[in-house]
Amino acid sequence: MEEIFKNTLKKYNLLKKKDKIILGISGGPDSIAMLYQFLKIRKEYKLQLVCAHFNHSLRAEADIEEEFIGKICAKLGVKFISEKKDVQSFFKGDSLEQTARNLRLDFFMKISRQTKIKKLALAHHKDDLAETVLMRMVRGSGLKGLRGFLPKTKFKSLTVIRPLIEARKKEIIKWLKQQKISFCVDKSNFEEKFFRNRVRLKLLPLLEELNPSIVSSLCNLASSISLDYDFIYSFAHSKFLTLKRKETRKSLCLDLKGLKELSPAIFNNVIRIAIEELKGNTRRLEIKHLNELQDLILHRPSGSIVDLPDLIVKKEEKLLFIQSLIL
Repeated sequence: MEEIFKNTLKKYNLLKKKDKIILGISGGPDSIAMLYQFLKIRKEYKLQLVCAHFNHSLRAEADIEEEFIGKICAKLGVKFISEKKDVQSFFKGDSLEQTARNLRLDFFMKISRQTKIKKLALAHHKDDLAETVLMRMVRGSGLKGLRGFLPKTKFKSLTVIRPLIEARKKEIIKWLKQQKISFCVDKSNFEEKFFRNRVRLKLLPLLEELNPSIVSSLCNLASSISLDYDFIYSFAHSKFLTLKRKETRKSLCLDLKGLKELSPAIFNNVIRIAIEELKGNTRRLEIKHLNELQDLILHRPSGSIVDLPDLIVKKEEKLLFIQSLIL
């Protein structure tokens, strides 16, 4: 485990000397293993570590887990910050998992502002990546989604690193047991009502019967797609900048003639970039929406309108007008 951890840090350039890092700690085996791995290199790298825990209040054990992490941090001499919120009360019927994720990210951003630390370490591992790729395949994701998640990425002002991304879950558990390190077990991970759990407990074992190396194969696929997507995105972003005309906080316009000349692949990515700039994300944007926009631009008369999730798109004489409906 130590070797995998250190090699991953170097391979993806995740860490520098005297770094200040927020560690997202849930209390499960993955985040506890990550905490202890960082402690092993803390003196060598002269690191400043802060453990951050978000209590979702979704399970009876949530308060016990928060207390468990607090005691570990006190014992190890690591600063501990936690926040408790009733996630269920924020749920509006879309996705409880997404609601929890959004609130957790808001918490990490708040800790970043309070501590002035701009690096966040999360304990996603190789099995998590394989599951994410499978989930997005089943849901019909495009190239961006099939990358899964990356070893290093940006979220607003935060640099997010995943130093366990090349470790298998079974390796993590084995190491913790060898070191006699305690961790919490989230029983909801075994409930098949959650999509990810069904993928983990039913689909992945079936695929491993067909290909014992399926986890590595899916992770290699994600890595390969990521390289291709980076090139396509870079090209599409340069096109977006040349086509962008007027812009306000809630709307922007793109040159209609230029959009018509784009290949379908670049067109789709330019539209995604435009929507992400307005909304901050492209959630709920599906291929049927992109196809309808292409039909709007190529075949419908000026003045035609297309309604999208949280957006309205209007074809004008020389421009495509996109407006966000989010307050």
